[in-house]
Amino acid sequence: MLATRLSLSLSLMLACGWSGCAHYEPGDGSGPPFTSLQIAPVTNLSLAPQANAVINNDLRQAFLQDGRLRLSSHGGDALLKITLDKFTRSVAATSSTDTALARKYSLSFAAKCDLMDQTTGNPFFEGRIVTVSLDIFLDSGQTRSETNAIPLLSKKLASKIADAVLQVW
Repeated sequence: MLATRLSLSLSLMLACGWSGCAHYEPGDGSGPPFTSLQIAPVTNLSLAPQANAVINNDLRQAFLQDGRLRLSSHGGDALLKITLDKFTRSVAATSSTDTALARKYSLSFAAKCDLMDQTTGNPFFEGRIVTVSLDIFLDSGQTRSETNAIPLLSKKLASKIADAVLQVW
């Protein structure tokens, strides 16, 4: 009798647990109000040479990896325009033997993002500033360190822009 009750209650608990998880979807259940996105070529007003090509590629990869939106080469539901405004470099640490000699730099990108509804022409958001930064050590030389850091900064920026587009505003 006790074994039957225990078995019945265990079966009931498992059935309730499985049925509760049957309709579970990860995330908060809300998404952007559009299904396709056109990404305009990135405009580079910064002093980072040819950074727009790297950011264009990384941005598309970020949206493709997420999978919530379909990318369109023209005529998407929404249009994303990005202007790379600033590329800054500031000294983060100096050499212990010569305080005028930089040992570590902090590099940062700042981009202005506009997301427009292509059907109505109204903005979802405009002028949103997205910034990312990265510290680099100058052991292998400043030029080489900065050159190696640009793709890393670009991936961080693309990820942060994709989050801004895909989040609920």
